[in-house]
Amino acid sequence: MIVSTLMKQIASFPTVEDAYLFRSFLGSRGIEAHLFDEHLVQLAWHYSNALGGVRVMVAEEDQDEAFALLETYRTSLKGAEDRTLPPKAWPVVLILSLLVGAPMMIFGRRKKI
Repeated sequence: MIVSTLMKQIASFPTVEDAYLFRSFLGSRGIEAHLFDEHLVQLAWHYSNALGGVRVMVAEEDQDEAFALLETYRTSLKGAEDRTLPPKAWPVVLILSLLVGAPMMIFGRRKKI
């Protein structure tokens, strides 16, 4: 017997990885979620904006709880962006330049405007 339930969109993400993380977050809270358009975005990533990204869908009865968890998820990510620092690659480029003998420093510089 196949039971059909109505699915409601909770969120949309530009990358598949972000959608998987949110789906795992919902799953850890006991809500089953499904991803729509994930394979299409992986194959044709440049169509992600036109498609509306990867959609996270849940059953209609879990919609209210999933929306509340979406706000919790977004607030938990806001602090994580401040803690990450961009990697500094100039020491690696300098060592490679000395080992190879060719001036590779142009690859490690930022463009000045």
